[in-house]
Amino acid sequence: MNNNFIKIIKIEPYKSRMLVTLDCDISFVLYKGEIKKFQLKEGDILDCDKLNAIYEVLYKRARERALYMLDDSYKTKKQIVDKLVLGKYPENIINKVIEYLEEYDMINDFRYAMLYIEYKGESKSKIQIIQDLYKKGIKKDTVDMAFEESGFSDKQSLKKIIKKKITKYNLEDKKELNKFYRFLLSKGYKYEDIKRELALYNQSYNIFE
Repeated sequence: MNNNFIKIIKIEPYKSRMLVTLDCDISFVLYKGEIKKFQLKEGDILDCDKLNAIYEVLYKRARERALYMLDDSYKTKKQIVDKLVLGKYPENIINKVIEYLEEYDMINDFRYAMLYIEYKGESKSKIQIIQDLYKKGIKKDTVDMAFEESGFSDKQSLKKIIKKKITKYNLEDKKELNKFYRFLLSKGYKYEDIKRELALYNQSYNIFE
């Protein structure tokens, strides 16, 4: 294939817009008015100037989409990428948007991990937070650095959860006590840690008397 000329192999409806597929295994979505503006038809050959003009339109739109997402809340790199992939933006456009956001420090996975640990540390265990951050696309070394920097302790978070939730259970009742254990275990805390913290809590508040 000539790198200077690319062929349009298909133009088809996609939701309220049109999906354009090129013979270089690239596809993107344009509005009908843009199809008319660029005079695009199946079988046409695109030269570099026209393709670059189309890419500029897509880049501006993808960048605005990413900035809109960030207006609502912090996002990880993966969250931005996944959203743009769903929007049918080409990989080169997505990469350019990510470069822009990173250059202006609008996305930072380490900062996101730190904030997430701080926010969720009172309601989730370390293992739960780690799993959440992995799902959000944050790499293991970044997660590890964030935990090291934060000084997060499962012991402290467990104490906070026990203090917050313990009044919902009648711990003098063995079934209720076991239910509370199961709840804490489901949060990712170890049995030995739960047993120790409940014993310490009992010493302080005499919950079994």
